[in-house]
Amino acid sequence: MERNQKIMVAIVAIAVVVVAACLAVYVNNGNEKAVITSTVTEIGSYENLYLDATSDDFKGIGATIGDDIRVECGDESFTAILCYQFNGIPSYEAFITFTEGKWCLGYFNCYTLDSTDIDVGDVVTLSREGRNPYVDKMPNYINGYSELIDDYDSIEDFCNFRSLSGGNMISDCVYRSASPWSSGARATYTDDLYETYGIEYVMCLNMDDEKAKRFADGFPDAYVSKLYKEGKVLCKELHPSTHSYPEECKFFIESFLESEGKVAIFCAMGKDRTGVYSGILEGLAGATYDEVRDDFMLTICNFYGVEQYSEEYYVVAEILVDRILYLFEHTEYTAHPEKVDWSKVEYVKYNPEDVFTKYLIDFVGVDEETVQKLKDKLTGGI
Repeated sequence: MERNQKIMVAIVAIAVVVVAACLAVYVNNGNEKAVITSTVTEIGSYENLYLDATSDDFKGIGATIGDDIRVECGDESFTAILCYQFNGIPSYEAFITFTEGKWCLGYFNCYTLDSTDIDVGDVVTLSREGRNPYVDKMPNYINGYSELIDDYDSIEDFCNFRSLSGGNMISDCVYRSASPWSSGARATYTDDLYETYGIEYVMCLNMDDEKAKRFADGFPDAYVSKLYKEGKVLCKELHPSTHSYPEECKFFIESFLESEGKVAIFCAMGKDRTGVYSGILEGLAGATYDEVRDDFMLTICNFYGVEQYSEEYYVVAEILVDRILYLFEHTEYTAHPEKVDWSKVEYVKYNPEDVFTKYLIDFVGVDEETVQKLKDKLTGGI
């Protein structure tokens, strides 16, 4: 009996080793690949799917920042770029990054839960495919930005603070920036700039009123907090996937029309949400395609040290900004932009005023009179 028990223990031990080996590799056309087998544990911010994978797991399959990772779950199979803090991700493509102490899987600038059927409790396998084709062409963008003011040419660059321009836009009437309500030096300097430039009304796009009140109460001497207490700060957490939420775009347009005086718009870094909505305003004021794109890219140059009009500049402009601008003209893809074969898209430098006007009226549902009022507000009726 004792001998039989030992044999059974040995068999179980061998079985465990075999199962573990099967979980560690899979066979694809005769080639063994190391894989991570991970479970989706929860849905986090902006529909990101949190995984129970560890950093050692990714090291174990030889994956590094900038690699493409194959994601498989049931019938789902797609590629995600392994990135550092949401840096270097092409618009509308999948990513895997480490945030809030966990590894997460999501889609950049589109609605993750509509892009995949993967849900909490599902098991996914992750394997390294190789280097992302764009990575070596955008070394600065993939590596992230600095939190040190000494790494920037000016306080304005550090805070991503500037006025909107282009076309017939009234000068110094609308500004954009990183958040003046967050931890760290960038917020403090941004708040100082708001006071220096005489900002009179603020549109906060990354937090609701309850959270904003906590910041205002926690930093009562901040200039923006004083504006908040005077009822001059509008707060609504808008989704970074701007094209997926036309009702939020309508809210922004109607709210902007109600603003008075010098207006500042911000989200977390003043990059994505702020970039898209600022671009809409600039385009409606008559800015050219290049002017809208260059203003969006100025944020990338400021934060990531990308040299303007360099090879890296144009690579990032295409995979980040041109894709966003493309959807304004091709709203048939807004529901699932992740399914577009971007390698086959031919980008056309259209007239932003015409395209954005049609977008707001036909897709967002803003009436013609409101759009005209917005243009008059931005240009002084020119």
